[in-house]
Amino acid sequence: MEISDFVSSILTIIGIIIAIWIPHKIKWEQLYSSLLGEYRSLDYAIALQGVIEFFTTECKNDVNQIEAKYKAHFINEITNRKGDINKENCLHFQRRLLSQFFWQLNLCANSFSIGKKRVSKDFTSSEAKLIKILIFIGEAIDSDETGLLYKDISSDERVRKSEHYKGQNKSLAKIYHVLEKSRRFIG
Repeated sequence: MEISDFVSSILTIIGIIIAIWIPHKIKWEQLYSSLLGEYRSLDYAIALQGVIEFFTTECKNDVNQIEAKYKAHFINEITNRKGDINKENCLHFQRRLLSQFFWQLNLCANSFSIGKKRVSKDFTSSEAKLIKILIFIGEAIDSDETGLLYKDISSDERVRKSEHYKGQNKSLAKIYHVLEKSRRFIG
């Protein structure tokens, strides 16, 4: 093998690595950029304020009160107002928005492309305090044995393979079979 063949092989390998790496890096950068945009959005600000108000005002900064207060809040906002829910002022939707945001942020932090160091530069320990509140609210939902905060909507009826359906139901059946054996929790 001549030197030119060796150099050509090395350059080909480098080209393939770059061709794979660039789209991968772009994908993660787009996700992270989208999260930073969401962080600055009005929806995020409203959700942040709602969760902070709930914790400081209703729970009096006491995590031990979260379970009872969240349940009461949920009953007032969701159960008593069926069909008349204002999602901007609904603590349940605010919690879900923030939890999903931080779940995606965790994906970025654990990716090779973004990393924990970059995330820790762009976000502060104040977010960690917010995450702690979200964790305690999540535990309140998980520990609810009344079925009020988490409703089991399963049934014994089986969904057939997607080939048996048409249109949107075909797509729904495909994703159903992907998700049916997954865990209850993300992550």
